[in-house]
Amino acid sequence: MSKLPRWAALAFIALIAAVLIAWELMGLRRTEAPVREVAVILGAAGPFPETLYLEEGARYRVALTSLDETYLVPQGSGIASSSGAREVMPGAVVWIELKADPSWDGRRLGDGGPVVRVVDSLARVVAMGEEYPVAIIAGAGELIPRQVRLLEGSRALVGGTSLQGPVMLSVKGAGVQFVMWPAEVIQLALDVPGPGTYELVCEQGCTGSWRGAFRVEALDAEVPWVEAAGSGAAAEVGRMAPDFALYAVDGRVVRLSDLRGEKGVFINFWATWCPPCRREMPAMQALYERRGDEVAILAVNYRETRAQVEAFMQELDLHFPALLDVQGDVALRYNVWSYPTSVFVDKDGIVRGRFIGELSPELMEQFVDAITRDPGALPILDPSGTAGS
Repeated sequence: MSKLPRWAALAFIALIAAVLIAWELMGLRRTEAPVREVAVILGAAGPFPETLYLEEGARYRVALTSLDETYLVPQGSGIASSSGAREVMPGAVVWIELKADPSWDGRRLGDGGPVVRVVDSLARVVAMGEEYPVAIIAGAGELIPRQVRLLEGSRALVGGTSLQGPVMLSVKGAGVQFVMWPAEVIQLALDVPGPGTYELVCEQGCTGSWRGAFRVEALDAEVPWVEAAGSGAAAEVGRMAPDFALYAVDGRVVRLSDLRGEKGVFINFWATWCPPCRREMPAMQALYERRGDEVAILAVNYRETRAQVEAFMQELDLHFPALLDVQGDVALRYNVWSYPTSVFVDKDGIVRGRFIGELSPELMEQFVDAITRDPGALPILDPSGTAGS
């Protein structure tokens, strides 16, 4: 039996290696494009959600249902119907598949569907204070999608409908309940808890076994960020102020340490629902207009959405930076337990004053004087300051 020439044997080995490499690359591509499931509820009053956020590069299965009339299944390049159905009817679900590439950004998913926003990361959307809308459908024996993806610390607007009769669902271990009815969307603003899988239990309206869950992922993003507790920095008079980075309402990233060496910083922790916060804001704006070249004002909002904060700032005609502490980690690091709380940091990054409660314009000026005019001034601390609301 004759042997293969050496060159032929080498060519055969090279061919096998090339096939194995191609197989590996195909496998990598498959793992890089996970299939995710989301839902869309169509209705005469408009779809829920109105904006469908999709992460670029991911493949999606989209469950479509209707509240009130028949809608055409979205057609076009890049869309595939799992069942071949052409219509979405009330009380039924049709699945379509698509890949979230940049060409989808800004397009509407069918005539009556939501506007698609293709983003690099849902974590970034959440970190910027956007309310993340999530549709859920109570089907026969299961939630659709069966596992709903949420992000830690976000504010999710969950809207649900039932395909059959009224149902009541509860999130096991979270103390949250959802009531869902046919032919309407009932919405609930949900402060998403920590990472983990939370089982949904059907308490009323279901027959037989029932399956569904919320899967909460960690908010894996560079911003928001706050300096770790073991760094030596502390929100105490005479100590280096803990560094942090947050998104501002206008989308900029603001980092405390970037102001070090340039000017003092007046950090105000506040919320739109806090009456003394509202009362002291006009004095802060007047200070910003008068002494903004000497001191930076950073108004750190506690766990509210960008839309809420932006509306508040516009209502009171406020123009200093409003930052979004979407998870409340900066407030926690600064030991804020009442609102408003103000912390005054000199240009070297040292905390020189701290006050709990509403600041009068006169006291506000005194604090600012201490961090701008006399570097050797003693720290100002008013232990008798009354707590805010």
